[in-house]
This record gives sequence, C-alpha cells and structure tokens, in this order.
Amino acid sequence: MSLSKPKQGVASDWFRASEASGDFMGIRFGRVHKETEELEWEYVSHCDCDGIGGFARLLRNRGADVGTLPTIKKSCIGIISPLWRLLCASRRSCDYAQRSDWAPESPEKTLETEAAQAVAWHLFSEEETIGILAKCRSRKVTVNSVLLQHLDEAVRADIRRPHLTIPWMIPVNIRGDISLPDDTSNHVSCVQVDLAPNDLAEEIQKQIQRRLKNGEHRANYLLLGLGKFLSHESKVKFLNKDRSKPAGNIGAFSNLGVWDSKKKIKTEYSWLFCPPVVKGQLLAAGCVTFQNRLGLAIQAHPQLRVSSDTVHAWMTRWTGKINESSFY
Repeated sequence: MSLSKPKQGVASDWFRASEASGDFMGIRFGRVHKETEELEWEYVSHCDCDGIGGFARLLRNRGADVGTLPTIKKSCIGIISPLWRLLCASRRSCDYAQRSDWAPESPEKTLETEAAQAVAWHLFSEEETIGILAKCRSRKVTVNSVLLQHLDEAVRADIRRPHLTIPWMIPVNIRGDISLPDDTSNHVSCVQVDLAPNDLAEEIQKQIQRRLKNGEHRANYLLLGLGKFLSHESKVKFLNKDRSKPAGNIGAFSNLGVWDSKKKIKTEYSWLFCPPVVKGQLLAAGCVTFQNRLGLAIQAHPQLRVSSDTVHAWMTRWTGKINESSFY
C-alpha cells in the first residue's frame, strides 16, 4: 500500500498547528559572502517545504539548475510491521534526560530579545571539509554520525543530568517513498536517536541504520497522516499537551547533505542551514555541505533563556571536537 499524497505532505498541517501554537516555523538559511564573510539570514516556511526543498527553492530562485532532489536509497513498505516495531522500540526501558534537564544549571539572566538571537555558526574551509570526509571514510562512518556524536558531546555538559541518555530528533528525507506535485514540499519524516554518554559515531550509525531498517521513519509518517482525522484546533491542543510532558525529544539535528561539489553553480556565496526550534524541542542544529564547504549552525529557543555567548560556546566545542577527530 502506498503512502498518501497530499499536496504538501502530511507534515505540513502539523507544522501549521505548531505555528498556530506560537512557534516560528521558518527554516533558517545563511548566505555567507566568500570574500567578505558577511552573513545574511533568510527563512523559508517549514509549512510549505522541508529543509532540502527550502534550499532547492532558494538556489532555483537565484537561477541555479539544481536538478532532481535526493531520494531515499532503500524504499520502505508496509503499515503494520513498521508501526509494531516503532511501538516495541518506544517501550524499551531507558533512563532518559527530561525536557527540564535541557536548561543550564544556573539559568542566565537573558533578555527575551537577546535569547531570540541565540544563534552560532561555523563554515569549514574546503581543505578542512576534505579532511573531515577523508577521516570519516577511513573509519567507515557517515559524516552525519560523526557530527551528531560531537554535537551531543558539545552540549551535554550544560544539561542538569549529563549522565543520562539524550533523545535527538533526526529528520529523514522520504523522497522516493512519497512523491508530491512540488518536489520541494514536505517529503519528510523522522526517527529518534538515543545517545548515551560516550557513544561513538560507529554506534550512532548502527542505531540509525537499525531504526531505518525497522521503518521507524515510515511509521512516524503514517502516524502524522492520522492528523487528517483531527481538526486544526485539535492538532494545536495535541501539540501543546505533548510538549508539556516531561519526556520527549529535546534537540533536533538535520543534515541536508552535499550540494554542487563540482561547483557548477556560479555564486559568490557559501551557505548555512538550521531547522526551526519549537516549544518542547529547545535546541536545533543543522549542517549542509555546499561547494565542498561544510557549514554548521545552532540555535536555541528563547525559552532556554541562554545568551548568544552560550550558543557560541557550544559551537566552539562542536567544531573543536570535529577537528580533533578529523586530524589526529
């Protein structure tokens, strides 16, 4: 049985409900001038498209020939089996960090306006990016797994109980499993990845592969599809109730992959990307490799009440750990 094919994907209605609950659902993209390193942020609504689609829109609007967007390598089918495996996985006993742990031990006296600007970014050089990719290949692990390992390490020290397992939400591109009229629409689902202290990239990669093999991304998409039986108001109430629970994903990490490695697009800019932050999921990090330069970005939700200095400290730790693992 094929998945349903609404115009913008089943996730879009949930993103609209999230926006109605008070979240800003703009996907953050940064243009960094190659010569001056001046940065300009742009936003594309997650209600209309996913991260890959949003980036494709920005590039196409500037005249770039982006071509076919990436599709899932191995299609996932079935309904009962993926849902059953997701249910079994969710019932496994684990000592999780709670959402209330996702705040500094001593909350900073940060103004709401400053907290809303708690964003940090980093752009690796081509040489550094090549080194990172080479090290990942030598270890036979994905860049995604390495980045997630070191992101978790970078922020873990600042949660209240760093010895607990942290659940991260990882978006999954499901182009190929579903096909919508607009290829930039929300062809997206997700899996949860549970990271314990000292988990290595190899262990993270095996966990992600297992969850994808079990079809947890498909199960989550099917569950999102049940939203067609709920009104918009009911979706908003459901999200508010779910995010008030102690347990749940407390961070999101998204990787848009590699774009234009042969530099066919004529441009003066490098790019950054970061998914939105929402209530209940107060930290978001994203990466994209454009024209052989890996760009990273982190942003914190205003409810975290952390300053820009704190987020920059997380970025410094993250990039430092990436460099250490890549060149030593």
